[in-house]
Amino acid sequence: MNEYKSPVIAALNQHELGLFDKADSDISWTRLAARAVLLNDKNQIAVMNFTKTGFYKLPGGGIDDGEEIIAALRREIEEETGYLIENIEKLGIVKEDRYFCGMHQTSFCFTAKVSDFVGTKPTKKESDEGMNIQWADSIDEAIAWIENGSLTDEDGSQIGLEMMKLRDISILRALRSS
Repeated sequence: MNEYKSPVIAALNQHELGLFDKADSDISWTRLAARAVLLNDKNQIAVMNFTKTGFYKLPGGGIDDGEEIIAALRREIEEETGYLIENIEKLGIVKEDRYFCGMHQTSFCFTAKVSDFVGTKPTKKESDEGMNIQWADSIDEAIAWIENGSLTDEDGSQIGLEMMKLRDISILRALRSS
């Protein structure tokens, strides 16, 4: 994986945030992810909406073993949004300790512009959840959608969704202050 040096946007620890679950366990595995604040030619922000559960998140996802960060970002954005991307700029890193699933996650965060639309390639789970792209007119609107989305994520986890909301709102606020 390429060296990635960028500021820490947020370090989110589920327990330090006062979020506890009876299923909490020690952190036993690590997940790396690539995410983007994706802009179109109108400077609108892409937000993924899961219509079955009603939650919103920024596009992006897991980095496969041996995959380069930017390659993962391009793949995830194309799969979820259907767009190729350009003008990729580093934004920062979000670190999360999620005890409800025993995971430490590091998200490498970027800004990018959409280029060609080539069609989405959602996973079966994303399809079943009704994942689609919506375009927010501003950072504040994107934050409001994320904040006011449903109470659980696609796995039915309230804590998982709360951690996701805090992560994505931190990323959007970092962009606003950059």
